[in-house]
Amino acid sequence: MDIKKLPFSSFRDKDLWEKYIKDKLSPFEKDISAYLQYWYIESQENSNSYPSQGLLKTPFDYLKNEQKGMIPFEKMMKILRIRQYFLELFNHPERIAEIKKIQKKDFLAPQKIKSKVMEENIKNGIGASISDLGIRVVGSQRRRVSRKTRLNHGPFVKLGKYARSVLVGSAMPDVWGSVYAISTMAQCLSLVGVPRNGPFNEIKRQVALAKEAFNALDESEVLIGRSHYQKTFLLTTWKRNVMGVVDADPEKALERANALYKVGVRTFRIYSPEPGQGPVQTIKAMRKEFGEEVELFAGQVVDVLQAKQLDEAGADGLYVGIGGGGRCITGVRSGSVIDWPILLWEMRGEINIPVIVEGGASDHIATTLALGATGIGVSRIVAGGTIESPGGMLYYIDEDGKHFKPYGGEASARTKYLDNKMLPFDMPSFVEGETRRSYMNHLPYGVPTIPFHVHNLTEDIILSLVFRGVEDIPQFQALDPSPIRQNTPQGTWSQNTH
Repeated sequence: MDIKKLPFSSFRDKDLWEKYIKDKLSPFEKDISAYLQYWYIESQENSNSYPSQGLLKTPFDYLKNEQKGMIPFEKMMKILRIRQYFLELFNHPERIAEIKKIQKKDFLAPQKIKSKVMEENIKNGIGASISDLGIRVVGSQRRRVSRKTRLNHGPFVKLGKYARSVLVGSAMPDVWGSVYAISTMAQCLSLVGVPRNGPFNEIKRQVALAKEAFNALDESEVLIGRSHYQKTFLLTTWKRNVMGVVDADPEKALERANALYKVGVRTFRIYSPEPGQGPVQTIKAMRKEFGEEVELFAGQVVDVLQAKQLDEAGADGLYVGIGGGGRCITGVRSGSVIDWPILLWEMRGEINIPVIVEGGASDHIATTLALGATGIGVSRIVAGGTIESPGGMLYYIDEDGKHFKPYGGEASARTKYLDNKMLPFDMPSFVEGETRRSYMNHLPYGVPTIPFHVHNLTEDIILSLVFRGVEDIPQFQALDPSPIRQNTPQGTWSQNTH
């Protein structure tokens, strides 16, 4: 079927749409026809897609004579089938039973252990980056660890007040600024941020995005055939994963948080990319306002003292990490070393709450977990170029016929433009991120949908455990002495595909 023949103009006309699916679509296509209606609405450009971000274009995307096109219909159907398969898998009864077990357990914070590599780096004042480190294979005297069993068990961690996946959706508006990106990630049993940058700097629009994400969760096909008890549990679990991002300023944060709270948001991320007392002051103000009813995550933490202060002030979890010059250029422009592995190691035994790491952690999952992280932030690697990200099934097409969507960091010129943070003469201020292209397929055997990418990274987490002979992440982090090793340029080369 040619996608051009589909009556997209009639998607908003319920009678015409129902007549079309009755006459034209196969039984399976009819089952997911509602998807296509919503996917098209997600695909609209600019303000037409409110409250979704849509496929937004700015003068800083540097697109010339670009073409736009929808994914062919047959490919749409395949992607939606795979999306549904993995969502059902993630919410399988065995995995739900496991997440309930983890939920009943207390969080076990990583304690201090021995590591000659980390001790020498700290002693010598070396700002080791995550690429400088690696993990050796250990566990020869232990029983073989089953990959399938680990998948049945999540692996889940106590991340904040509740049990969740290790993977955490960031606050990047270009990948998480749509209804279906947020609702899909939440159904993957992962925390995900409702962005406050770009178009969502306007509180009304951020609130609308959160509200529509909740509505999408209420309508999830994963709920079909489940008992009332199962539906209630899943919806409660999913909605807890929708995390409103607020300013690290008490007054601004409370205004934004109260508006999000009214539509059902109960999890918040207090976000400041710069150092300062804002996160601590905001944690205290929000605890006073909402009590223990809400979950509060705060960052970006820059030292152990700040981590302790946030822990004592009532934070349920912390964020660390600055991007390393790929899409984020904060480190480049501020002259800052990207040495969050050192900080993460120094925080062991000093705080009692989980730490989420951003800034390259998703490219080095085993090492990041071994250092002491509980959560790993993900952006483009999970949501970039997917059918759920802003733009839906509408893509730009490059000169080679490849589908892509513009992708800029939270401080890119692109986001500054959408955020109205501009100097005179249409010049963006304090640009700290590159604007790139996020292509539809990251893997040759993959499909552009969030659940597939979450599954792929979940396999990486599982293999991190399997090749250390451990059953879960706390056991991995308790290996003493640590299997962390200093990597060499040649070692890094041979470790990666070449």
